[in-house]
Amino acid sequence: MKIMKCLLFLVIVSCFGMSLILTPFTVGFAATITPNPVSQDTKLITIKAGDTLWFLAGVYLKDPMLWGQFKQYNHFTDPDLIFPGERLLVPTTFQMPADSVRNIVDVLQKPVVSAEVIKEIQTKLEEAGVSLVSINKMVGAFEVRVGVLENISSGLRDQVKAGDDRYAKTNAKINQNTNHLNELTDKVAENQSDMQAEISSVLSQVSDLQEKLGSQQQTITAKIAADTQLIVQRVEGNQAVMSGLKQKIEAEQGPMEELSKGKRKFVALTTVLGGFVWFVVNVFGGGN
Repeated sequence: MKIMKCLLFLVIVSCFGMSLILTPFTVGFAATITPNPVSQDTKLITIKAGDTLWFLAGVYLKDPMLWGQFKQYNHFTDPDLIFPGERLLVPTTFQMPADSVRNIVDVLQKPVVSAEVIKEIQTKLEEAGVSLVSINKMVGAFEVRVGVLENISSGLRDQVKAGDDRYAKTNAKINQNTNHLNELTDKVAENQSDMQAEISSVLSQVSDLQEKLGSQQQTITAKIAADTQLIVQRVEGNQAVMSGLKQKIEAEQGPMEELSKGKRKFVALTTVLGGFVWFVVNVFGGGN
């Protein structure tokens, strides 16, 4: 916040100073002197650096207080502003007006400075002294703020310099990568024709393989069809044989069922007889 106030103060002071510096120039462009026609009792002079109407009135009119008499001989857009190189019409012979003579006599008879004026001047000088002290304090505070701003400015300059260094390094890396990329691009361009030739060769080989596969596929398809037809014929023959066997089995199924019943009876009797023999052997044989 203090820095912002200091900057604002600097801006205001700068604007005020620039206005004071530029105001005379801007006003001076419009200030001109237009002399009346030269007569027998007048002449034209050229204003030099440092001349004022007050000074010229003392030379040509014998009294600086009579500088307003020049308006009788010239037209001024602004009599307070005259510039070197301008032309001014002045009288060659001039008689001081009686009123001016009386005014001079009155002025000479009066005291140069009255006691009241002297006291007022002393008071103003004392006030000016106090103001000067205040101004000195303000200047001191301003110098402190300027020192702070200089430190901040120095830090900012260091940061800007560091940023410039980083930018230079980054730019160098970018240039290096760009050169590397250009080299890779050149290599790719050189190898592109070879790659295109290889791709064309591979495509030609693929086309040949496709043609061979197409012819082989037709041959395999025909062979599969023939084998399928042969298998179908064999299956149909086997089905006929199986049908004949089924008929024979059905014709022989009746006698086989009767034979199976006799076998079951024989097995049952044999089992019963074997059990009886085992019982007899165990009972009587165990007694001995």
